[in-house]
Amino acid sequence: MSSVILPGAVYQDRGQGLRGRSSVKKIERIFTGFIILLLGIIIIELGFHFLIAPSVRINKIVISTESNFGYSDDYLLKIAGLGQSDTFFDINTALIEKRLMLIPSVRSVSVKKVFPSIIRIDINSRVPVGLSLISTDNGIVPAVVDNEGVVYMTGSDLVSMDLPVISGLDFPEIGTSMRMPRELCSFLEDMEAIKRSSPGLYGLISEIKFVRKGSMDYEVLLYPRNHKTRIRIGSSLDEEMLKYMIMVLEVISDRPGMEGLEEIDFRTGDVVYRIQGE
Repeated sequence: MSSVILPGAVYQDRGQGLRGRSSVKKIERIFTGFIILLLGIIIIELGFHFLIAPSVRINKIVISTESNFGYSDDYLLKIAGLGQSDTFFDINTALIEKRLMLIPSVRSVSVKKVFPSIIRIDINSRVPVGLSLISTDNGIVPAVVDNEGVVYMTGSDLVSMDLPVISGLDFPEIGTSMRMPRELCSFLEDMEAIKRSSPGLYGLISEIKFVRKGSMDYEVLLYPRNHKTRIRIGSSLDEEMLKYMIMVLEVISDRPGMEGLEEIDFRTGDVVYRIQGE
């Protein structure tokens, strides 16, 4: 038996082989180019980290705080652990924020890096609304309470802050992240709003006493400065209400026979006053 090989068939097989080898070479060139590109990226990155990054140093630190914040920039930099020798890419912003949050009067911190050489630190401080008495190893000392009910700082020198005394609560000892009961925080926020909008009006309050009526319910007694008469209110207060209460107190206390005025009750729509001994 014999076989016949057609010329066209031989030509067709050779063409497929040439195209296959051409495709393989093309893939090899692409793969080689990809490897060269990766090597180039690695070389550039290594050069950046070992040659460029160490020379990019911090030359400006911007610290933003509220006007009443009681710590200097030098103290904040010391706590943050920042210095002139720090490089931009070695700065750990999360670690700096954690360190600054250890300062009792700091409410929140944001640390950002601005390329190529700037660190921006934004600090929100706690807003003190009153002083409470805390038992410590050194005796009874005042402690600052903020608008969120956080008791965050103690010291006998705090009396110079000229804040109203917050009473009616028992704090056996100062502790980490100690807070007042949550149900009282809304009233403290009311006081903080009055302090911001009308500092003079806020300064007329000498003492804020919380009187519990139940496990989750309470009333408030306000003791104005320069008056022996207390004001009994509910669990909320705003600027207009406080203005009205002070005005009523001034009017009633000036009336004849009101020398023994002990309390004015504003819990209902009617003004009810109580004279000592009656």
